[in-house]
Amino acid sequence: MSGVIIALLVLAAMSLGLRMTALWFDARVHPVVRLTVSLAAGGLITLVILEACDSYRVFEFGLGLLLSLSPVGVFDLAKWWYRWQNQRLRG
Repeated sequence: MSGVIIALLVLAAMSLGLRMTALWFDARVHPVVRLTVSLAAGGLITLVILEACDSYRVFEFGLGLLLSLSPVGVFDLAKWWYRWQNQRLRG
């Protein structure tokens, strides 16, 4: 895979992870910890999706599905950074 596809998959994983951990963690959890857990959880979800699609021989479908989430990953990362900066200013 090229570097661009890997970067897009990381953004998709980050988006999935940040949205999932938003349900688990509240404002008391440090944002860097939340980002780290989000990357791990999103990476696991991404790998499971790609493995399931590969087992059904529709890997390209799964890859396309995840790559379509990449723009949302940019938005979620920007939102995470904005909240972290505001939390640092208040705290």
